[in-house]
Amino acid sequence: MKKGILAFLALAFAFSVSYAGERYRDRMFDVSFEKDVVYASDVPHLNKATSITRLMIAMKGAESAIYLYENETDMAPVELHMDVYSPKDDSENKRAAVLVMHGGAFAAGNKADMDQQSVAYCDSLAARGFVAISVQYRLGIATKIENKVLSIDSLDFSRSVYRGIQDVRAAVRYVRSNADKLGIDKDRIYLLGNSAGAILALENIYMDKASEIPPVAHDSPDLGGLNPFGVAGEESEANAVVALWGAVHDPSIIGNTETPVLLVHGTADSTVLFKTGRPLRNIAATLGVNMVQMSLAGIDSFEIQTPTLYGSFVIDSVLKAKKVDHETYFVDDMPHEFYDEDDYDTKVKEKVFGFLYGLTQKPSTVRVVGVLASQVSKLRMGEGNRSFVYTGSRNVQYAVTDLRGRIVMDGFASAGEEVDLNRLDRGVYVLRVKGERPLRFGLVK
Repeated sequence: MKKGILAFLALAFAFSVSYAGERYRDRMFDVSFEKDVVYASDVPHLNKATSITRLMIAMKGAESAIYLYENETDMAPVELHMDVYSPKDDSENKRAAVLVMHGGAFAAGNKADMDQQSVAYCDSLAARGFVAISVQYRLGIATKIENKVLSIDSLDFSRSVYRGIQDVRAAVRYVRSNADKLGIDKDRIYLLGNSAGAILALENIYMDKASEIPPVAHDSPDLGGLNPFGVAGEESEANAVVALWGAVHDPSIIGNTETPVLLVHGTADSTVLFKTGRPLRNIAATLGVNMVQMSLAGIDSFEIQTPTLYGSFVIDSVLKAKKVDHETYFVDDMPHEFYDEDDYDTKVKEKVFGFLYGLTQKPSTVRVVGVLASQVSKLRMGEGNRSFVYTGSRNVQYAVTDLRGRIVMDGFASAGEEVDLNRLDRGVYVLRVKGERPLRFGLVK
Protein backbone atom coordinates (compact mmCIF):
# COMPACT_ATOMS: atom_id res chain seq x y z
CA MET A 1 0.00 0.00 0.00
CA LYS A 2 2.79 2.39 0.96
CA LYS A 3 4.61 1.63 -2.32
CA GLY A 4 1.42 2.35 -4.26
CA ILE A 5 0.99 5.76 -2.58
CA LEU A 6 4.62 6.65 -3.21
CA ALA A 7 4.30 5.63 -6.86
CA PHE A 8 1.16 7.76 -7.22
CA LEU A 9 2.86 10.75 -5.61
CA ALA A 10 5.91 10.32 -7.84
CA LEU A 11 3.70 10.17 -10.93
CA ALA A 12 1.76 13.24 -9.84
CA PHE A 13 4.98 15.15 -9.17
CA ALA A 14 6.43 14.17 -12.55
CA PHE A 15 3.25 15.29 -14.28
CA SER A 16 3.27 18.64 -12.50
CA VAL A 17 6.92 19.25 -13.36
CA SER A 18 6.42 18.35 -17.03
CA TYR A 19 3.42 20.59 -17.55
CA ALA A 20 3.93 23.47 -15.14
CA GLY A 21 4.51 26.92 -16.54
CA GLU A 22 3.15 29.13 -19.30
CA ARG A 23 2.78 28.03 -22.90
CA TYR A 24 5.37 29.48 -25.30
CA ARG A 25 7.48 30.80 -22.42
CA ASP A 26 8.43 27.69 -20.40
CA ARG A 27 9.30 24.10 -21.25
CA MET A 28 6.06 22.26 -20.57
CA PHE A 29 5.86 19.24 -22.88
CA ASP A 30 7.69 16.19 -24.06
CA VAL A 31 8.35 16.36 -27.80
CA SER A 32 7.10 14.11 -30.59
CA PHE A 33 8.96 13.92 -33.89
CA GLU A 34 7.95 13.16 -37.48
CA LYS A 35 10.84 12.85 -39.93
CA ASP A 36 10.97 13.58 -43.66
CA VAL A 37 7.50 14.93 -44.28
CA VAL A 38 7.27 15.73 -48.01
CA TYR A 39 6.20 19.32 -48.65
CA ALA A 40 6.85 19.44 -52.41
CA SER A 41 7.45 16.81 -55.10
CA ASP A 42 8.92 16.72 -58.61
CA VAL A 43 11.03 19.81 -57.97
CA PRO A 44 13.81 20.12 -60.58
CA HIS A 45 17.30 20.26 -59.13
CA LEU A 46 20.96 20.17 -60.16
CA ASN A 47 22.14 16.62 -60.70
CA LYS A 48 25.75 16.38 -61.98
CA ALA A 49 27.98 16.77 -58.94
CA THR A 50 31.59 17.93 -59.18
CA SER A 51 34.48 15.65 -58.31
CA ILE A 52 35.00 17.26 -54.92
CA THR A 53 31.33 16.80 -53.99
CA ARG A 54 31.43 13.14 -55.02
CA LEU A 55 34.60 12.68 -52.98
CA MET A 56 33.09 14.30 -49.89
CA ILE A 57 29.96 12.15 -50.14
CA ALA A 58 32.16 9.04 -50.31
CA MET A 59 34.35 10.15 -47.41
CA LYS A 60 31.89 11.91 -45.08
CA GLY A 61 28.39 10.97 -46.18
CA ALA A 62 25.68 12.90 -48.03
CA GLU A 63 24.64 15.01 -45.03
CA SER A 64 28.18 16.36 -44.53
CA ALA A 65 29.01 17.11 -48.14
CA ILE A 66 29.31 20.45 -49.91
CA TYR A 67 27.09 20.43 -52.99
CA LEU A 68 28.81 21.94 -56.00
CA TYR A 69 27.61 20.99 -59.49
CA GLU A 70 29.11 21.04 -62.96
CA ASN A 71 26.19 22.70 -64.75
CA GLU A 72 22.49 23.57 -64.71
CA THR A 73 21.74 21.46 -67.78
CA ASP A 74 21.64 18.06 -66.08
CA MET A 75 18.56 18.19 -63.83
CA ALA A 76 16.56 15.62 -61.89
CA PRO A 77 13.26 15.80 -59.94
CA VAL A 78 13.57 15.72 -56.13
CA GLU A 79 11.29 15.72 -53.11
CA LEU A 80 11.63 18.44 -50.48
CA HIS A 81 11.34 17.36 -46.86
CA MET A 82 10.73 18.81 -43.42
CA ASP A 83 10.97 17.39 -39.88
CA VAL A 84 8.04 18.23 -37.59
CA TYR A 85 8.53 18.61 -33.83
CA SER A 86 5.28 18.84 -31.83
CA PRO A 87 4.38 19.16 -28.14
CA LYS A 88 3.39 15.65 -27.12
CA ASP A 89 -0.15 14.99 -25.80
CA ASP A 90 -1.10 18.63 -26.37
CA SER A 91 -4.83 19.29 -26.77
CA GLU A 92 -4.43 22.79 -28.25
CA ASN A 93 -5.25 22.91 -31.97
CA LYS A 94 -4.44 26.55 -32.80
CA ARG A 95 -0.76 26.66 -31.96
CA ALA A 96 1.91 29.00 -33.27
CA ALA A 97 4.38 27.37 -35.67
CA VAL A 98 8.07 28.14 -36.26
CA LEU A 99 9.85 27.02 -39.43
CA VAL A 100 13.62 26.71 -38.88
CA MET A 101 16.06 27.06 -41.81
CA HIS A 102 19.68 25.97 -41.39
CA GLY A 103 22.73 27.73 -42.80
CA GLY A 104 25.56 26.47 -44.97
CA ALA A 105 26.19 28.99 -47.76
CA PHE A 106 23.45 27.41 -49.92
CA ALA A 107 25.83 24.51 -50.58
CA ALA A 108 25.87 22.60 -47.29
CA GLY A 109 23.96 21.93 -44.08
CA ASN A 110 20.84 19.91 -43.38
CA LYS A 111 17.60 20.03 -41.39
CA ALA A 112 19.08 17.81 -38.66
CA ASP A 113 21.95 20.25 -38.09
CA MET A 114 23.50 20.34 -34.63
CA ASP A 115 26.29 22.93 -34.97
CA GLN A 116 23.92 25.71 -35.98
CA GLN A 117 21.38 24.73 -33.31
CA SER A 118 18.53 23.73 -35.65
CA VAL A 119 17.63 20.62 -33.66
CA ALA A 120 18.12 22.41 -30.35
CA TYR A 121 15.80 25.23 -31.42
CA CYS A 122 13.13 22.84 -32.70
CA ASP A 123 13.19 20.72 -29.56
CA SER A 124 13.10 23.76 -27.25
CA LEU A 125 10.28 25.42 -29.20
CA ALA A 126 8.13 22.29 -29.30
CA ALA A 127 8.67 21.76 -25.57
CA ARG A 128 7.28 25.27 -25.06
CA GLY A 129 4.12 24.53 -27.04
CA PHE A 130 5.04 25.65 -30.56
CA VAL A 131 4.96 23.34 -33.55
CA ALA A 132 8.56 23.55 -34.78
CA ILE A 133 9.50 22.50 -38.30
CA SER A 134 13.03 22.07 -39.63
CA VAL A 135 13.04 22.72 -43.38
CA GLN A 136 15.36 21.22 -45.96
CA TYR A 137 15.70 23.34 -49.09
CA ARG A 138 17.61 22.69 -52.32
CA LEU A 139 21.37 22.95 -51.86
CA GLY A 140 23.97 23.40 -54.52
CA ILE A 141 25.76 25.91 -56.71
CA ALA A 142 26.71 25.50 -60.36
CA THR A 143 30.46 25.88 -60.83
CA LYS A 144 33.11 25.83 -63.55
CA ILE A 145 36.33 23.83 -63.43
CA GLU A 146 39.15 24.87 -65.75
CA ASN A 147 42.87 24.17 -65.35
CA LYS A 148 42.23 22.65 -61.92
CA VAL A 149 40.59 25.87 -60.69
CA LEU A 150 37.02 25.60 -59.43
CA SER A 151 35.20 28.92 -59.82
CA ILE A 152 31.78 30.13 -58.70
CA ASP A 153 30.19 33.07 -60.46
CA SER A 154 28.06 35.55 -58.50
CA LEU A 155 25.15 34.98 -60.91
CA ASP A 156 25.19 31.22 -60.32
CA PHE A 157 25.33 31.88 -56.58
CA SER A 158 22.30 34.18 -56.85
CA ARG A 159 20.35 31.45 -58.64
CA SER A 160 21.04 29.08 -55.75
CA VAL A 161 19.64 31.63 -53.31
CA TYR A 162 16.53 32.04 -55.46
CA ARG A 163 15.89 28.29 -55.47
CA GLY A 164 15.96 28.38 -51.68
CA ILE A 165 13.51 31.29 -51.66
CA GLN A 166 11.08 29.28 -53.77
CA ASP A 167 11.43 26.31 -51.43
CA VAL A 168 10.76 28.24 -48.23
CA ARG A 169 7.66 29.78 -49.79
CA ALA A 170 6.48 26.26 -50.69
CA ALA A 171 7.11 25.14 -47.10
CA VAL A 172 5.04 28.02 -45.69
CA ARG A 173 2.16 27.20 -48.06
CA TYR A 174 2.32 23.52 -47.11
CA VAL A 175 2.12 24.34 -43.40
CA ARG A 176 -0.79 26.73 -43.95
CA SER A 177 -2.70 24.24 -46.09
CA ASN A 178 -2.22 21.56 -43.40
CA ALA A 179 -3.00 23.84 -40.44
CA ASP A 180 -5.80 21.63 -39.12
CA LYS A 181 -3.73 18.46 -39.40
CA LEU A 182 -0.74 20.09 -37.70
CA GLY A 183 -2.89 21.83 -35.08
CA ILE A 184 -1.65 25.32 -35.85
CA ASP A 185 -3.04 28.81 -36.42
CA LYS A 186 -2.29 29.67 -40.05
CA ASP A 187 -1.90 33.34 -39.06
CA ARG A 188 0.87 32.49 -36.57
CA ILE A 189 3.56 31.03 -38.83
CA TYR A 190 7.03 32.35 -38.01
CA LEU A 191 10.45 31.80 -39.58
CA LEU A 192 13.75 31.34 -37.74
CA GLY A 193 16.77 31.35 -40.04
CA ASN A 194 20.48 30.92 -39.43
CA SER A 195 22.93 32.57 -41.90
CA ALA A 196 21.78 31.34 -45.35
CA GLY A 197 18.53 30.38 -43.65
CA ALA A 198 18.19 33.92 -42.30
CA ILE A 199 18.63 35.31 -45.82
CA LEU A 200 15.82 33.03 -46.99
CA ALA A 201 13.61 34.08 -44.08
CA LEU A 202 14.05 37.80 -44.77
CA GLU A 203 13.57 37.37 -48.51
CA ASN A 204 10.35 35.48 -47.75
CA ILE A 205 8.65 38.48 -46.16
CA TYR A 206 10.21 41.21 -48.30
CA MET A 207 10.42 39.79 -51.84
CA ASP A 208 6.75 39.21 -52.57
CA LYS A 209 6.34 40.67 -56.07
CA ALA A 210 7.39 39.29 -59.46
CA SER A 211 8.99 42.65 -60.24
CA GLU A 212 11.43 42.11 -57.33
CA ILE A 213 12.80 38.81 -58.65
CA PRO A 214 16.47 39.21 -59.66
CA PRO A 215 16.74 39.06 -63.48
CA VAL A 216 19.33 36.29 -63.23
CA ALA A 217 16.56 33.91 -62.05
CA HIS A 218 15.09 34.07 -65.55
CA ASP A 219 18.33 33.24 -67.34
CA SER A 220 18.46 29.90 -69.12
CA PRO A 221 17.23 27.64 -67.70
CA ASP A 222 14.45 29.88 -66.34
CA LEU A 223 13.80 29.13 -62.66
CA GLY A 224 10.22 30.39 -62.86
CA GLY A 225 8.17 32.57 -60.56
CA LEU A 226 8.07 32.75 -56.79
CA ASN A 227 5.60 29.89 -56.29
CA PRO A 228 6.08 27.20 -58.95
CA PHE A 229 6.23 24.16 -56.66
CA GLY A 230 4.21 22.58 -53.88
CA VAL A 231 0.61 23.25 -52.86
CA ALA A 232 -1.24 26.33 -54.06
CA GLY A 233 -4.09 28.35 -52.63
CA GLU A 234 -2.38 29.77 -49.54
CA GLU A 235 -0.23 32.81 -48.83
CA SER A 236 3.50 32.13 -49.06
CA GLU A 237 4.78 34.80 -46.65
CA ALA A 238 5.30 34.19 -42.94
CA ASN A 239 3.84 36.29 -40.12
CA ALA A 240 7.18 37.08 -38.43
CA VAL A 241 10.91 36.44 -38.82
CA VAL A 242 13.91 35.83 -36.59
CA ALA A 243 17.05 36.43 -38.67
CA LEU A 244 20.31 35.25 -37.13
CA TRP A 245 23.11 37.02 -39.07
CA GLY A 246 21.06 37.50 -42.24
CA ALA A 247 20.80 39.89 -45.20
CA VAL A 248 18.74 40.76 -48.29
CA HIS A 249 19.78 41.07 -51.93
CA ASP A 250 18.23 44.53 -52.37
CA PRO A 251 17.05 46.89 -49.59
CA SER A 252 14.45 48.42 -51.92
CA ILE A 253 12.34 45.26 -51.57
CA ILE A 254 11.66 46.16 -47.93
CA GLY A 255 8.23 47.62 -48.53
CA ASN A 256 5.60 48.87 -46.13
CA THR A 257 4.98 45.55 -44.45
CA GLU A 258 4.52 45.55 -40.68
CA THR A 259 5.67 41.93 -40.31
CA PRO A 260 7.54 41.67 -36.97
CA VAL A 261 11.29 41.04 -37.27
CA LEU A 262 14.13 40.29 -34.87
CA LEU A 263 17.60 40.95 -36.31
CA VAL A 264 20.58 39.33 -34.55
CA HIS A 265 24.08 40.07 -35.84
CA GLY A 266 27.69 40.55 -34.80
CA THR A 267 29.23 43.78 -36.07
CA ALA A 268 32.50 41.99 -37.02
CA ASP A 269 30.80 39.34 -39.14
CA SER A 270 32.93 38.70 -42.25
CA THR A 271 30.79 35.84 -43.58
CA VAL A 272 27.44 37.63 -43.94
CA LEU A 273 28.50 41.22 -43.47
CA PHE A 274 26.73 43.33 -40.86
CA LYS A 275 26.58 46.27 -43.28
CA THR A 276 27.11 45.77 -47.02
CA GLY A 277 29.43 43.58 -49.07
CA ARG A 278 30.07 40.29 -50.79
CA PRO A 279 29.72 37.34 -48.39
CA LEU A 280 31.65 34.10 -48.24
CA ARG A 281 34.73 35.28 -50.11
CA ASN A 282 36.52 32.16 -48.86
CA ILE A 283 33.78 29.59 -49.19
CA ALA A 284 36.21 26.69 -49.08
CA ALA A 285 37.49 27.66 -45.62
CA THR A 286 34.01 28.60 -44.43
CA LEU A 287 32.59 25.20 -45.33
CA GLY A 288 35.59 23.23 -44.19
CA VAL A 289 37.14 22.10 -47.48
CA ASN A 290 40.78 21.15 -46.89
CA MET A 291 43.75 20.97 -49.25
CA VAL A 292 43.87 17.16 -49.14
CA GLN A 293 40.29 16.87 -50.36
CA MET A 294 40.93 19.44 -53.08
CA SER A 295 44.05 17.63 -54.25
CA LEU A 296 42.31 14.24 -54.32
CA ALA A 297 39.51 15.80 -56.38
CA GLY A 298 42.01 17.23 -58.86
CA ILE A 299 41.45 20.85 -57.80
CA ASP A 300 44.25 23.25 -56.95
CA SER A 301 42.22 26.29 -55.87
CA PHE A 302 38.85 28.00 -55.55
CA GLU A 303 37.82 31.33 -57.05
CA ILE A 304 34.58 32.68 -55.61
CA GLN A 305 32.47 35.64 -56.65
CA THR A 306 29.35 36.17 -54.56
CA PRO A 307 26.66 38.84 -55.01
CA THR A 308 26.52 41.94 -52.85
CA LEU A 309 24.21 41.52 -49.86
CA TYR A 310 22.80 44.07 -47.43
CA GLY A 311 23.08 43.02 -43.81
CA SER A 312 21.18 43.69 -40.63
CA PHE A 313 22.53 47.23 -40.22
CA VAL A 314 21.00 48.24 -43.56
CA ILE A 315 17.72 46.42 -42.89
CA ASP A 316 17.47 48.08 -39.48
CA SER A 317 18.12 51.50 -41.06
CA VAL A 318 15.39 51.00 -43.68
CA LEU A 319 12.87 49.82 -41.10
CA LYS A 320 13.66 52.79 -38.87
CA ALA A 321 13.21 55.19 -41.80
CA LYS A 322 9.84 53.63 -42.56
CA LYS A 323 8.93 53.75 -38.84
CA VAL A 324 8.27 50.01 -38.80
CA ASP A 325 8.51 48.46 -35.33
CA HIS A 326 11.14 45.73 -35.09
CA GLU A 327 13.72 44.38 -32.65
CA THR A 328 17.50 44.09 -32.89
CA TYR A 329 20.30 42.41 -30.97
CA PHE A 330 23.59 43.70 -32.38
CA VAL A 331 26.78 42.69 -30.56
CA ASP A 332 29.98 44.68 -31.07
CA ASP A 333 33.07 42.87 -32.34
CA MET A 334 31.34 39.49 -32.63
CA PRO A 335 31.93 37.25 -35.70
CA HIS A 336 29.51 35.11 -37.68
CA GLU A 337 27.47 32.57 -35.69
CA PHE A 338 28.90 33.67 -32.37
CA TYR A 339 27.27 30.84 -30.40
CA ASP A 340 30.64 29.69 -29.08
CA GLU A 341 31.76 33.11 -27.86
CA ASP A 342 31.50 33.51 -24.08
CA ASP A 343 27.89 32.70 -23.09
CA TYR A 344 26.24 34.10 -26.21
CA ASP A 345 24.67 30.73 -26.98
CA THR A 346 22.36 31.36 -24.02
CA LYS A 347 21.97 35.08 -24.66
CA VAL A 348 20.94 34.64 -28.29
CA LYS A 349 18.43 31.95 -27.43
CA GLU A 350 16.94 34.13 -24.68
CA LYS A 351 16.42 36.90 -27.24
CA VAL A 352 14.89 34.50 -29.75
CA PHE A 353 12.55 32.79 -27.28
CA GLY A 354 11.57 36.12 -25.74
CA PHE A 355 10.72 37.60 -29.15
CA LEU A 356 8.65 34.57 -30.19
CA TYR A 357 6.87 34.48 -26.84
CA GLY A 358 6.02 38.17 -27.24
CA LEU A 359 4.43 37.45 -30.62
CA THR A 360 2.08 34.94 -29.04
CA GLN A 361 0.86 37.53 -26.55
CA LYS A 362 -0.35 39.83 -29.33
CA PRO A 363 -3.30 39.42 -31.67
CA SER A 364 -2.73 36.93 -34.45
CA THR A 365 -0.39 38.57 -36.95
CA VAL A 366 -2.07 39.04 -40.32
CA ARG A 367 0.31 40.32 -43.01
CA VAL A 368 -0.62 43.79 -44.24
CA VAL A 369 1.48 44.82 -47.24
CA GLY A 370 1.47 48.09 -49.11
CA VAL A 371 -0.38 50.22 -46.54
CA LEU A 372 1.47 53.52 -46.26
CA ALA A 373 2.14 54.91 -42.82
CA SER A 374 0.54 58.20 -43.86
CA GLN A 375 -2.60 56.60 -45.29
CA VAL A 376 -5.80 57.94 -43.70
CA SER A 377 -7.88 55.15 -42.20
CA LYS A 378 -11.32 54.54 -43.65
CA LEU A 379 -12.53 53.02 -40.38
CA ARG A 380 -14.65 55.11 -38.01
CA MET A 381 -15.59 53.81 -34.58
CA GLY A 382 -19.00 54.75 -33.18
CA GLU A 383 -19.82 56.00 -29.70
CA GLY A 384 -18.36 53.79 -27.00
CA ASN A 385 -16.85 51.61 -29.76
CA ARG A 386 -20.21 49.85 -30.03
CA SER A 387 -20.16 50.06 -33.84
CA PHE A 388 -17.95 50.95 -36.77
CA VAL A 389 -18.35 52.37 -40.26
CA TYR A 390 -16.14 51.75 -43.31
CA THR A 391 -16.09 54.99 -45.31
CA GLY A 392 -14.49 53.59 -48.46
CA SER A 393 -16.20 53.21 -51.80
CA ARG A 394 -16.54 49.42 -51.84
CA ASN A 395 -17.85 46.54 -49.79
CA VAL A 396 -15.24 44.85 -47.58
CA GLN A 397 -14.80 41.75 -45.49
CA TYR A 398 -14.02 42.32 -41.82
CA ALA A 399 -13.07 40.27 -38.79
CA VAL A 400 -12.96 41.08 -35.09
CA THR A 401 -10.49 39.06 -33.02
CA ASP A 402 -9.79 38.85 -29.31
CA LEU A 403 -6.27 39.42 -27.98
CA ARG A 404 -5.42 35.74 -28.53
CA GLY A 405 -6.16 36.12 -32.22
CA ARG A 406 -9.44 34.16 -32.16
CA ILE A 407 -12.18 35.45 -34.46
CA VAL A 408 -15.23 36.43 -32.42
CA MET A 409 -17.18 38.18 -35.18
CA ASP A 410 -16.82 38.53 -38.93
CA GLY A 411 -18.79 39.37 -42.06
CA PHE A 412 -19.09 41.87 -44.90
CA ALA A 413 -19.68 45.61 -44.50
CA SER A 414 -21.18 47.73 -47.23
CA ALA A 415 -19.62 51.12 -47.92
CA GLY A 416 -21.02 53.56 -45.35
CA GLU A 417 -22.86 50.83 -43.41
CA GLU A 418 -22.85 51.01 -39.59
CA VAL A 419 -21.85 47.60 -38.22
CA ASP A 420 -23.23 46.89 -34.74
CA LEU A 421 -20.68 45.47 -32.25
CA ASN A 422 -23.04 45.20 -29.27
CA ARG A 423 -23.09 41.42 -29.49
CA LEU A 424 -19.48 41.39 -28.21
CA ASP A 425 -18.74 41.00 -24.51
CA ARG A 426 -16.84 43.61 -22.55
CA GLY A 427 -13.13 43.50 -23.42
CA VAL A 428 -10.38 44.53 -25.81
CA TYR A 429 -10.55 43.54 -29.48
CA VAL A 430 -8.84 44.08 -32.82
CA LEU A 431 -10.80 45.09 -35.93
CA ARG A 432 -9.26 43.88 -39.19
CA VAL A 433 -10.26 45.07 -42.64
CA LYS A 434 -8.24 44.23 -45.74
CA GLY A 435 -6.15 47.22 -46.84
CA GLU A 436 -6.39 48.91 -43.42
CA ARG A 437 -4.14 48.78 -40.40
CA PRO A 438 -5.54 46.54 -37.62
CA LEU A 439 -7.47 48.76 -35.20
CA ARG A 440 -7.38 47.90 -31.50
CA PHE A 441 -10.39 49.03 -29.44
CA GLY A 442 -11.97 48.50 -26.05
CA LEU A 443 -15.63 47.83 -25.42
CA VAL A 444 -17.19 48.79 -22.07
CA LYS A 445 -20.81 47.94 -21.28
